[in-house]
Formats: sequence, structure tokens, C-alpha cells
Amino acid sequence: MKKLSLLMLLLASQSSLWGQIHRLNPHYLEAGFMFGITNYSGDVAESNIEWAETQPGFGMFVRYHITRKFSVKGHFYSGSVSGDDANSETLSDRKLRFSTSITEFAMVLEWNFLSKDRISTTGVHNMQFSPYVFLGIGSTYADSDPEYYGPPEKYDTYFKTPLPEPGLDQSFLLIPMGVGLRVDVIERLIIGADAGLRPVLSDDLDGISINGNPDKDDWYYFGGITVSFILNNPNKHRK
Repeated sequence: MKKLSLLMLLLASQSSLWGQIHRLNPHYLEAGFMFGITNYSGDVAESNIEWAETQPGFGMFVRYHITRKFSVKGHFYSGSVSGDDANSETLSDRKLRFSTSITEFAMVLEWNFLSKDRISTTGVHNMQFSPYVFLGIGSTYADSDPEYYGPPEKYDTYFKTPLPEPGLDQSFLLIPMGVGLRVDVIERLIIGADAGLRPVLSDDLDGISINGNPDKDDWYYFGGITVSFILNNPNKHRK
């Protein structure tokens, strides 16, 4: 009888210990969609963000929660970016524009610095707002199509080499970074928003380098609304 009681006590203590470990290290998976906008900064833009060139973007992602405050997200985003000298007072005489689709794959680490338990100790779902920051690495593919639309006789005034410029890259290493907010609405539904910078570590994204400023790398921006769903049992996992 004593051995049975000791065994029951041992099992109970192990169960309690496992529960505490599980609360501190809650692993769960969610998947969702992004609906957003893109913008661009580079040789065919005077300002860092030209709102007239805002384009739609979309994507999908999978997020794995390592702990309550840290998660890893892998995503596929797609959209387009564009620029036009007509938007700039200083560049308008050059008469250059471009557009390109972008296809982005990346992995980012997210820090949910104010995150709390999703499920209370009594099993009740806690609705909460969780801001986060993220940083990662990825790649993007772009097939830029720059176009001169000014008078033919002024072409040589603005361009050192004919368009399209030879030898430009079409795939780029990028470092996504930014901020976001998650709203834990119900047990399986998360609504959020995030916005981030995409330095592509290259001046070739817009198809203009030699004819622009080859010492200044291009950027693009991606932001929007996210909707995601927890794939495993939310009652057994906490953020």
C-alpha cells in the first residue's frame, strides 16, 4: 500500500512538474495569410516612401511558438513595386519609370515582449494584444523593367549605358525587420498587423544602377493585416 501511495505521489509530482515546464515552454503551430501593401526606395524615388507608388501585396506564413515570448515564422509573400520620376521634383526631367513583381521567401525570429499566457490556469481563454518586433533573413526575386519615356534626343543626357542595364541581379538576399501586433481574439483565431523594411543589399532591384546611384542600395517595404489559425489544441498550449 505504501509503495502504491509512493508511486501515485511520484506520478502526481511528475505530472505537476511537466505542467510547469509546459507552461514555460509552450510549443504550438499556427498558419495564416497576409493582405497588405508594398512600397519602394531607390534610384527611381526621391523620398524614402512615395505613397503614389503603393502597390498591393499578399502572402502566407507558418509560425511556430518556441516559448511564450519567442516564435519563428516562415513566410512566402508576393506583390510588386514601382517607381516613376514624375513623382519627384528633382528627377522629373529624366523621364524614367520601372515596375517589377517581387517574390519573397524568408524566416524571421519574433519577440513578443509583452505576451502573456493564452489560457488561464482555470482553462479560460485570455484575449490580449501582443506587440512584437522581428528580424530575419530571406531572399526575393524581381524582374525589373525600367523604361525611358522622354524625348529620344535627351536619352544620352541622362543615361550612361543603354537600358536595360547589362549584368543586373534578379535574385537578392534580404534582411526583413520590423514591428507587429497580434490580437488573440478567440482560442484558435489570431488577427494582427505588421510592417517591415526589406533591405535587399543590392542596387539592382529597380533595374537601375550605373544610370543612378550605384553606391546606394535599394529597399522595399511590406506591411498589412494578418489572419491566422492555431492548428493544434489551444487549450493545451499557452503563448
